Amino acid sequence: MPTPNHPALPLCSQLAAQPDRYLFAQWLETMQSSKQEFLRQAGACRLKGMLAAYMEMDAISADQFAAMGDEIQDFAFGATV
Repeated sequence: MPTPNHPALPLCSQLAAQPDRYLFAQWLETMQSSKQEFLRQAGACRLKGMLAAYMEMDAISADQFAAMGDEIQDFAFGATV
């Protein structure tokens, strides 16, 4: 499976490029390619949960969690003003 890569999700794309993060990569691709708003937002919620688990396992830092969570939030739900 090709690694998802999107200019609006640079940090998430870097994480998805790690071989051990193949499930994250699959869900990121699903969220990016979904044409339906509900599915895009459901994928975002799953990805944010995965990030929380990675943070608990010390695979990512709290700062990385926050930054990638913001990327996902903005992509799926629209940037907040």
